Amino acid sequence: MNMVTSPSARANRMLGALPMAEYLTLAAHLEPVQVQAGQVMESAGVVSAHAYFPVDCAVTLVSATRDGEMSELALIGREGMVGLPALLGSSSTAMQSVVLRPGLAYRLPAPVFAQALAASGTLQALAMRYVQNLMLQMAQGVVCSLHHSVLQRLSTWLLFHHTVTASEQVRATHETIAHMLGVRRESITQAAGQLQQAGCLSTSRGRITLHDPQALRQHVCECYTMVEADHRQLWQLPQQASLTWRGDGVFAHNGSASPCEDAMGVSQADGRDDGRYADIYDFAPVGLLSVDSQGRLMEVNMAAAIQLGISRSQCAQYRFVDFLQPPSRGTFEAFHREVLSGKCRRHCELGLLPGSHRPAAVVRLDAVVDESGEESRMVMVDVTESHRPPAAVESRPGEGTDWWTELPPAMTSVSGTGQHSAPV
Repeated sequence: MNMVTSPSARANRMLGALPMAEYLTLAAHLEPVQVQAGQVMESAGVVSAHAYFPVDCAVTLVSATRDGEMSELALIGREGMVGLPALLGSSSTAMQSVVLRPGLAYRLPAPVFAQALAASGTLQALAMRYVQNLMLQMAQGVVCSLHHSVLQRLSTWLLFHHTVTASEQVRATHETIAHMLGVRRESITQAAGQLQQAGCLSTSRGRITLHDPQALRQHVCECYTMVEADHRQLWQLPQQASLTWRGDGVFAHNGSASPCEDAMGVSQADGRDDGRYADIYDFAPVGLLSVDSQGRLMEVNMAAAIQLGISRSQCAQYRFVDFLQPPSRGTFEAFHREVLSGKCRRHCELGLLPGSHRPAAVVRLDAVVDESGEESRMVMVDVTESHRPPAAVESRPGEGTDWWTELPPAMTSVSGTGQHSAPV
């Protein structure tokens, strides 16, 4: 199989605002999914199985009539989530969530999300704050539809789409936008023509490109200003007072807290001597490890030691690539360099070699660089199950071959290195 790198789940602002210790309880359950334009993520009257956290896609929350006419209530991007029923303790909703811009989202089983809400005051506060933002979007949408021109409404819609996706391209036809705003297609075409003449955008079939979002501001109504101001304050909660959103998937620190303290939920200055964090690190349900600039293991928690098949006390004897299948080694080294540069906003998936007590596996790595710039701190989640070939999903009586041998060649290459059997 091809090894991939894609944005981390923490590029979603709600997940990114969670302390790492709380994020780790969700990480093993988060599943990346590519969603397509027009895909219904949440249907009216249907029990929702998942909550979705967009990363680079956009989802429109709509209400429909019996005749199939739809109006947009809110636009959802990486700043929030899709899954109001799971959030509000209901099984279904009267609204529908439809993908407007294709891209990546992470989904979480609704029961897991409900349990996390019950256990985490921070997640509850973030979720309720986001509901308030959605309510403001809906309220201003009503005001806007009654009192402002199509030109103002289109400008506001395009600029807000730019805000929630950080993209200059809107993949939607004039007819689709007209349905969202509840106006005639000809009105949208006329307004788009005015904005094109002003140099704000250009249009092609099914696509609008924003050339000057700042110039677009001259055409919006006050509704955009109100929603934008609330949007900017979305995550300014007391527990996040030392953080500022940088807009690229991470928070920058303004106060004394170090970047690594936010990333791992652990203060690095005290060497994890604080007993409050020792159990979080040691017994986290996912692998945690530290790798120096040369790729050598510096520290692993219990889950990581089990995944790698080594003794925690002997981890310094190994380089992380020793545990990887050959096709994954170059991928990891490139990823590691990007992490150390401080510019990494992605995760990668890698193939682990089999050990004497475990089969081959596929793991997903998320990582941040420490304050010295010489060490990567990584979260390692086993995602092997999502890479099972269909023929291996169900066991076949009479066959004794481990299912991992049926993985594509890139995942089953085995060398003499990386097969360790030391006890944990």
